[in-house]
Parts: sequence; structure tokens; C-alpha cells
Amino acid sequence: MNKPDDIKELDKKIKKFKQKEKKTEIEALEEPEYSSAAAGFQISTELLAGVAIGASIGYVLDMVFNLTPWLMAIFTIFGGAAGVLNIYKTFKADDKDN
Repeated sequence: MNKPDDIKELDKKIKKFKQKEKKTEIEALEEPEYSSAAAGFQISTELLAGVAIGASIGYVLDMVFNLTPWLMAIFTIFGGAAGVLNIYKTFKADDKDN
């Protein structure tokens, strides 16, 4: 089944636009301000996610085993440690790439 000419032209325009968009995204990632902001956001997200997940798991286990607040405190510390470890692994891998 052949496509009409106007659809073929539209396909070409879409492909050109996607290629141009990819180039601008790559250029933006190479800018130092963007990469610093992205790194800062990633650090804060990793830490907050680790602590939040650890605290949530600890809270649920405290409710199940009626050990309030011990498991929540322990798992919050473990979650923070996991967040720091994730940050370390991410930037160590990024350092090898550069």
C-alpha cells in the first residue's frame, strides 16, 4: 500500500524535527550549568527516596510487629545509607565515562 505524497512529506518533516530535537537535547546536556543542576537534583532525589522508602518499610514493620519506633528508626538509617550508596555508584560510573 503506497502512501500519498503529502503523507510522505509529512513523514520527512517529522523525522527532520526529531533529529533536530535530539541534537538540541544533546547540546543542552553538554552545558556545564545543566549537568550541575541535574547532578544536584539527582543527589537530592536519591537521598530523599532512600530515606522515604526506608522509613515507610520500617513504619509498616513497626505496625505489624508492634515495636514502635525501633524498626522505623533502623530502616530510616538503612534507607539513607542506601541513598548515599546509590549516589556513590552513580557518580563513580559517571567518572569512569569521563
